[in-house]
Formats: sequence, C-alpha cells, structure tokens
Amino acid sequence: MTQELRATMVPALPPARLTADIYETAGGEAYVIEIPVPGLKPDEIVIEVDAYSLTVSTEPQQAEPDSGRRYLQREQPVRPLSRLFEFPGEIDTDNVRTTLENGILKIHVPKAAVGRRKVIRVGQSA
Repeated sequence: MTQELRATMVPALPPARLTADIYETAGGEAYVIEIPVPGLKPDEIVIEVDAYSLTVSTEPQQAEPDSGRRYLQREQPVRPLSRLFEFPGEIDTDNVRTTLENGILKIHVPKAAVGRRKVIRVGQSA
C-alpha cells in the first residue's frame, strides 16, 4: 500500500480547541470554567472579559526546534488557541478570579449584582 493511500485511511483528528467544563456555583452567584491547559505557564494564557463574555487565549512558547525528538504523532497543540464563552446574563468583570493548578485553569466568574436572582419574603427586610 502506498504512503498516500495509508494517509487517507487514517481518520483525521478534530481541529484543536480549548475544551472546558462550565458550571454554576451551588448558590447561583457565579459561573466556574475549568479548562485543561497542560504544560502552559501563567504568562502563556490571556483572559479578556466584557459584560457578557469571556475569551481565553493561549500563546504557548514554541518548543526548541532542535530537541532531538522525532514525533510519530503530535496531539498536544503548540500553537495559539482561543475560545469565547458567552453568558446568559451580565457578569461582574471586576471580580473575575483565576487559578492554575495541576494543568487546570479555573476561572471564577461572578454574576453582576443586577443579574443575580434574589428572593424577597414579604414582611422581611432583604
């Protein structure tokens, strides 16, 4: 079998992108985004926020071209990636917090006070 034919028989990998788990905190006051970013350092990650969205971009340092490695397959992207996360309500851009531990970027995104759910009991102060 020729090499060209074998290459067409191998299934193509999906395009590289940042994958994420997104959930709302138990009290509903914030969203949490968890993104695996193995091997990236904090200075290789850029986060931009506005009232209704957050963009995460990675700018990995290029590995040494003469590392002596001859890859058979390379699935860990070493190119810039970006992903936009949109929220159903306004977020508090001044209080977004991030941590990077064990290759997981965790972003805590509080909802804006205006957009938070509030329960008011008749006859009780809020």
